[in-house]
Amino acid sequence: MNSIVLTQVPAQTGETLLHTALARLGAYLDTESGSLETLLELTGRETAGPDIQALHALHLGPYATAADVHQLLKCAQTSLLRLLDVMQTIPPHASFERAPSDIDAWIRWSGARLQDICTTLSQAIAD
Repeated sequence: MNSIVLTQVPAQTGETLLHTALARLGAYLDTESGSLETLLELTGRETAGPDIQALHALHLGPYATAADVHQLLKCAQTSLLRLLDVMQTIPPHASFERAPSDIDAWIRWSGARLQDICTTLSQAIAD
């Protein structure tokens, strides 16, 4: 079962915040991109494919600077915000061909996780 655990974390700033956001983005892409891609396909939102591909194409070299990380996070944020817009067009109680019975929960949880990573990147980029 999915759960939310509230914890107190010291505020981060500058380069530390960028690297934390980068780690969160990597974890999000590793664990959620396949599920999100499948969900978008099941709900007929294949036009979001280029944004998924753009996220998979993100890369930092071994000698990346904080400015490089900042730029990568901005690029990722652009694609993620477009994906969030697409997710918000999916009606939560619609029925889709070939969709599991709990697709409404899948839509809500995927949207919430997408919103969370968008917020994380926004905070890191704004600093």
